[in-house]
Amino acid sequence: MSKYISCFLLTLVTFTLTAQDISISPYSSLGYGDKIFNHGASTFGMGGVSTSYLSPYGNEANFSNPAANNNLFYTTFSFEGAANFSRFADKQNESSRSSTYLSKVHLAFPMGLKFRGGIGFQPYSSVGYKAGIYDLESNPQKVNLYKGDGGINSLNAFLSYNVNQNFAVGLRADYLFGKLKRNEVFSVQNTQLLTDYTYEDELKGFNLTAGLAFNKKVGENQRFFAGATYGLGNKLKSTQSYQLSTYQLISLGSAPINKDIIYEKSSNEDVKFPQQASLALSYGRDLKWLVGAQVDWEKTSELNFINQKHNSKDRLRLGLGGYYTPQFNSFRNYFQRVTYRFGGFYENMPFEINNQQINRYGITFGLGLPMGKSSDPSELNIGIELGQQGTKENNLIKESFANLRLGFNLSDTWFQKRKYD
Repeated sequence: MSKYISCFLLTLVTFTLTAQDISISPYSSLGYGDKIFNHGASTFGMGGVSTSYLSPYGNEANFSNPAANNNLFYTTFSFEGAANFSRFADKQNESSRSSTYLSKVHLAFPMGLKFRGGIGFQPYSSVGYKAGIYDLESNPQKVNLYKGDGGINSLNAFLSYNVNQNFAVGLRADYLFGKLKRNEVFSVQNTQLLTDYTYEDELKGFNLTAGLAFNKKVGENQRFFAGATYGLGNKLKSTQSYQLSTYQLISLGSAPINKDIIYEKSSNEDVKFPQQASLALSYGRDLKWLVGAQVDWEKTSELNFINQKHNSKDRLRLGLGGYYTPQFNSFRNYFQRVTYRFGGFYENMPFEINNQQINRYGITFGLGLPMGKSSDPSELNIGIELGQQGTKENNLIKESFANLRLGFNLSDTWFQKRKYD
């Protein structure tokens, strides 16, 4: 256990001390940004079907649904990285961006026969966009520049209780903290004076999520799974600031000079964090295959960030997915032990821009690669997501993306010294 704690703390320090550029989407300018939480590599490759997911080998904790951990048999250390690639296009221009970052570090463990627990850290959401707008018809000399960065992080812990072999309950506590910063800069071409509007939200507070998990054996070796979660949507403490200033630039990329603060204001307010609910059903054969569906709902219409210029709506997401393992205990053929994952998703994003609903959809696939001998449950997980969001209509941007998750699940057998080989 001491080796796990050392690995967890070392990775956590790396996480918290390293500034990460995560989001690359212009749509992260809305609300609290791109939501990243709960996208583990395993379920990432299954269309995000996580609420009813029980690790078939007992080697992976489920932080999405704290109750879905009744078969967590091993102390497990998990860490993941991510790479995002996006291409943006409107009716006139195209561009592309990419980012890489650490996306998760978790430590989970069984506590006797009835209890399971875990602690973790991961980004919850991210803001990251840069855009320039030129109005060539009404005012060709005017240039508007928009920039945003920052995000919300989650330090979390869960505890689950196995009521019996078929039913479990759980609770996850998230300490959310971070800063969202947005800039709007207005200038006139061939002049050095710029007008800068800066908005900042520094957030911190707790949120609780309760979960239920049920599984029932059907026949000899098939099983039905059901899971549900509900996030309370607590209020977060928010320090909000607004500043209007002007300054000069000698050249593009130079430091501002002659800065004049025209107006600034700060206030301490409560920001309503949205309620969330999830329901998932799955069916499969033990250690062989699984198919499932999940519906996620988030009351993002409650968001009340400053400088929110677009109508907020509730977020709704549908995910479908599953996996197939040819022969989990094959000694001769490694690829028979590999888990092959697949899925898809469709999501109504929580904002309507220029009377246009923004939707996000795509397909997913992935692999679960055993890292040791057949008796070692440690695993390398790869998840890939291909899709798009937005549209070129109504002066909007169409984003096509390819996202990758790479995760390691190291069980306690990984850290044990082998007495013989």
